Amino acid sequence: MFVSGELPAFEVLAGIWAGLSPLALIAGLVKWDPVERVGGTGIGPRINNRWGWFVMEVPALLTFPGIYFFSPHHHFVGNTVVALWVAHYTHRALIWPWIVPRRDSQMRVMLCASGIVFNVLNGGLWGWFMGYIADYANDWVTDPRFVIGMTLAISGGALNIWSDYRLWRLRMDNGGKYVIPRGGVFNLVSCPNLLGEIIEWIGFALLSWSLPGLAFALWTIANMVPRALWRHAWYHETFENYPLQRRAILPGLI
Repeated sequence: MFVSGELPAFEVLAGIWAGLSPLALIAGLVKWDPVERVGGTGIGPRINNRWGWFVMEVPALLTFPGIYFFSPHHHFVGNTVVALWVAHYTHRALIWPWIVPRRDSQMRVMLCASGIVFNVLNGGLWGWFMGYIADYANDWVTDPRFVIGMTLAISGGALNIWSDYRLWRLRMDNGGKYVIPRGGVFNLVSCPNLLGEIIEWIGFALLSWSLPGLAFALWTIANMVPRALWRHAWYHETFENYPLQRRAILPGLI
């Protein structure tokens, strides 16, 4: 599945990046939160939330496709992954920030900066791999890993988007106030949007069967699980009648 040449250096870099994800998970679980990601006070100045989201997500939209399409090695799997990637980050960078987040809300500059670094690193690894290293067999698209991965990537992305917009609509219907989310997967977990993103990137890891895919999936879990646990606890603290049987992010378990 790989072209020789740059593989050793790539494996080292991607392996180090994947190996750092448990540290991020631990930091989130113990509530070390300088960027105000899991309910902490955070440190540093703030910027407008909409512009922060845009500036943070655009690098991902540009880095991977830019490296890949200027590379000499294009193939069906690479084209497919780029298309899914562009669809995800077009929504995250060009649509979501301007439709949903409140105009007067703010985020920490450190959160925006860390997001830029995160997206450049992930996008760079994906572009490097797909454009210069990957060499998939012609029948890879019929491999169970590709088929299951594609199914997970699409369904996870759909769950992520549906959950975000349903939550937004429920709040708008309540005058912009926070409410107990209900309906669909919200009846099972507090954060189906975060669950959807985990499913989506696990799907990317499977369909590409790659180190950058594994690294991104691990980092997604490391980022999303602490956020879901914090949000779940916040719901219980805020609403006395919050459903006790509902889990944070994984139905029946977590």
